[in-house]
Amino acid sequence: MECKPLSDCLQTALPLRLHRTIEAVVGDEPAEYVADELVELAEEILQHLAAIGIVYYIKSGKHKEVFNDFLIQLFNSSGHDFNAGPLYRWAANMVKDLESEMPKALYGLYWEQGQLNKAVNHLSELRNQVMHGFFVLPPERNKQEAEQMANLLMFMQAQNLFQLEYAYHFFNQKGFTGQWQIKEEQEWQLLMDDSAFGQLCNNIVSEIQSQFWLDQASMIQPTIFSVPDSIKSFVENSDKGALAYWVSPHNPKPMEAYFGIVSWLLTQKHVTCIAYAFREHGLSYTGGFLIKHINDILAKDTAANTKGKKPELLLKTLRQQHEHKIVVVVQNIHLAMFSPQHLSKFVNVLYDNNIQLIAIGQAYEHLNTAFNQLLFEKDYVYGLPDLTVAKLALHNYLRFKGPSKDRLEELADVNLLEEVLAKVIDALKDTKSLYARRFADEHNYNIEYVHEIFTLLHPWVKSHRSAFEEDVLDELYGFPSQMTEVTPIYLSLGRRDLRLEYQHKVITL
Repeated sequence: MECKPLSDCLQTALPLRLHRTIEAVVGDEPAEYVADELVELAEEILQHLAAIGIVYYIKSGKHKEVFNDFLIQLFNSSGHDFNAGPLYRWAANMVKDLESEMPKALYGLYWEQGQLNKAVNHLSELRNQVMHGFFVLPPERNKQEAEQMANLLMFMQAQNLFQLEYAYHFFNQKGFTGQWQIKEEQEWQLLMDDSAFGQLCNNIVSEIQSQFWLDQASMIQPTIFSVPDSIKSFVENSDKGALAYWVSPHNPKPMEAYFGIVSWLLTQKHVTCIAYAFREHGLSYTGGFLIKHINDILAKDTAANTKGKKPELLLKTLRQQHEHKIVVVVQNIHLAMFSPQHLSKFVNVLYDNNIQLIAIGQAYEHLNTAFNQLLFEKDYVYGLPDLTVAKLALHNYLRFKGPSKDRLEELADVNLLEEVLAKVIDALKDTKSLYARRFADEHNYNIEYVHEIFTLLHPWVKSHRSAFEEDVLDELYGFPSQMTEVTPIYLSLGRRDLRLEYQHKVITL
């Protein structure tokens, strides 16, 4: 290979994983055929920079919920769910406020005059360019890219930027380990301290221990709650499916349904009941958390080899050897509901393995599609929340969906949503009924912000769709005698033979 400067990097004390990817580039392949190897080297550099940035973020103690949640997703994933480019950009945002706490040379690899480092961020764009070039780049372009990477690596090595004293599962004295996923409890324990992220890891450690399930079992209390016949029928007449039981936010005893359903299931023969309540922070709301626990239960009764298998594949193997009906009951299904790892995203896995799910929580439309049966508690109470409760609900709603207050560029959007929320609540107190389109026009709001707030309030209000107010054409002139809200739509379309499918979104008390 003609890119000599890159081969010079092999004479330095770079991390072993970088050495290996460099060797793949500077091997015997002709220069025009090393585009794929260059992409792998670019991604390895980005992975190292992401890992270094995350180490500095963790040790800084200056933590934000949006970044903490992302790290938990990353450490709880397979590790292949996140590409190197986005990981680098996440890490860059994590260290943006740490300029005074990082070596100037290192910080400059993330930010230059308030902008992402162009040379480093370019590495994340290389994959797309190679793919669009049918996995081949001109030899001179390969040489140029290799030389730029060599300059970057030599600079990082000269500045001792790979030398960090901290050791975690993803980074140690040998650099990035290649492992983002946490597989052992002690790897979480290495991250535990008094910081916000450390406390989050402490919560996780408490959840993955057996005591968590003992505490959940001891939490069940006697209750006079009468289990609805539809829930009994769901359990007794099928062996798969997901049922949502929506409880009003105004219910003074929100746990009663959970206690009652679990207590009844525990009396049923040949039923294995797994019951727990989601916690807002930790892993309990994730599908992987439940699947691991089911596997642990099933593995006790089988002699199957459980090592090295993906949890979903292991579940399939173990389930085939277990004849009991399995019913999972979860409380607070609405917590962290937009997390990509949320339990509601795993209902098909449960269905395919003949595991029933009964989920109890607040009735958000977003969750409805995860269930094949929806049931509201008897005498469901509607009514507006006070603004404090509404803002807490908004925080949960936006937590994984965004926008986030922790991102400066998104703060204005969050403030606007809070403003719309306050005005919608005040308006509903007076009118008892609101039309999203009309409310947005009256207050000069983007309709999408109003729709978001209407959706947020779904557990507290009734909602329906309503057709636009039609106009009437004058028989003589063929033009509307009186303008209505539908008139501008027809005029802009230039025709009236179309059915208007767009309808008002309306909420009422």
